[in-house]
Amino acid sequence: MPLRPVPWAIGNGAENSVELARAGITSATSGATGIAEPGDFIVKALPTPGAAVRVHKGGGVIKSTYPGVFGQSYAVQEQSYTDVPVAATGSSAGATKYVYVLIKDPQYGGQNPPSVENGPYNDYAVTTTLPVDQPYLLLAKINQPKSTATIAQAMIEDLRKVANPLWEPIHRSRPSLSTDTGMKLSSTTGEWFPGDGAETGARQIVDVPDFAVKMILKPSWLSVRYDAGKNAFGQFWLSYGPNDNPLKYSTQEFQFDSAGAAANAYRTNWLGSAYVTVPKECRGAQITFAFRARRDPASANNAASMDGLSGLDLSGFFLQVADPSTE
Repeated sequence: MPLRPVPWAIGNGAENSVELARAGITSATSGATGIAEPGDFIVKALPTPGAAVRVHKGGGVIKSTYPGVFGQSYAVQEQSYTDVPVAATGSSAGATKYVYVLIKDPQYGGQNPPSVENGPYNDYAVTTTLPVDQPYLLLAKINQPKSTATIAQAMIEDLRKVANPLWEPIHRSRPSLSTDTGMKLSSTTGEWFPGDGAETGARQIVDVPDFAVKMILKPSWLSVRYDAGKNAFGQFWLSYGPNDNPLKYSTQEFQFDSAGAAANAYRTNWLGSAYVTVPKECRGAQITFAFRARRDPASANNAASMDGLSGLDLSGFFLQVADPSTE
């Protein structure tokens, strides 16, 4: 087919094609299929669970998969919510069912809708298999046991993807200074390490973007020193939360363990990693990250320390993904 003679969009009475309108959506969304915002099109059980699920408001984009079609997408929107029926399973076996928005464009086959003007040209579907050669937006999976008519929240698995997710890097590097204090690890219950969370960089205050639903955190304690001939072992982790409650949330703990019989003092790096949900109270807010550690009660006191040759690093990403919250 040659170059379309009317690009989207030309005025003065030109005949603009719907194909190029859809091409504009594809270009604007980089050809992605997915929801527009993290909370869009979430599928939940009914307030009083029954033989349906509730699809909540939101917007999304669906790239065309009709045979012979390229570079075109559809925009869809749920204005409030829709309760979508789910058939009961029989007594012989359970079923895995998929919930999705299905495009029904008569330009590419199929029946015309009841109303040419109002459609519907899309609808929700619940099936055990997914469409082939027909555009759809996958929302959820229902793991439905046998002999079950009522759909509980625990049966619903969120499968939504953000079409064009935003992300923002985190990078805070803070070398230790000779003027820093509180550089020796002494607490057996947990302390800001190094220091008291004020002057040493163990307190990092970060602005969280409002789109962030998940975050990847990679804290590092660099050049931690172990005294010669002493046992030093314990745990380290990263806490985070509102500035007035920075220890409210924490990553998992990691273990450090020195070679206690070492003849000479030596150094290692402590490396942590976590993929966690950003609490709703922290989204779009300024929060504190706290470097934390403790020694085991059997570990030699002050055997692990940091000094002017040590440092801290907080790296990672804030990510926009589908929000799984059912609140």
